[in-house]
Amino acid sequence: MHYVPHRRHMVGSFAAGALAALLMAQVAVAGPPASSGPVERFVDTFGASYVDEADGLIALGGPPPEEGCFGLGFDDPANIMVVHTAAGPIKALIRQGDTPVFVYDLTLGHPCEIIEAGGTPVPLYVGSMSTILTDNDLDVSLTRANSFGASSTGWVFDPDGNRCHLSAHIRLQVTRDDEFRVLTEGITISC
Repeated sequence: MHYVPHRRHMVGSFAAGALAALLMAQVAVAGPPASSGPVERFVDTFGASYVDEADGLIALGGPPPEEGCFGLGFDDPANIMVVHTAAGPIKALIRQGDTPVFVYDLTLGHPCEIIEAGGTPVPLYVGSMSTILTDNDLDVSLTRANSFGASSTGWVFDPDGNRCHLSAHIRLQVTRDDEFRVLTEGITISC
């Protein structure tokens, strides 16, 4: 199976597509929505990854690329809450506790591409992170600007065993005119 790079390595395609499909498969909520709307809570898998092109870093949450790139994916269990609002948009909140994270030098190529070419990507840092994702218009109703994104924090270790703080974020938007924008994204590692 060949690795196919995503348009954005994480939240954009996930929040707008896979989670919407997942929610459609959930048990339907009967009756008209209340003013605050029905709330669904469930556990499913989610994978967070971040790209910081300016600093040449990529952080992949979940299993190592040797497992995640070809079939298993980079997903780990997460708590998901979905609110169906009376105004129409569906809002989502995803919270994921400690999950493994691997940080690579992006200038060497995407880890999955390196593996596909027969190489072995060597992470700059390995550790764990917690993630929160929010989406104010999950089903992209275009009744408002759809702002969504995620942030993760955690602790990672370099090859010498030095402990460093990881902070990663991505914020995206789909305008009412259906224009996709990356508002901000980045990875900060402080040792």
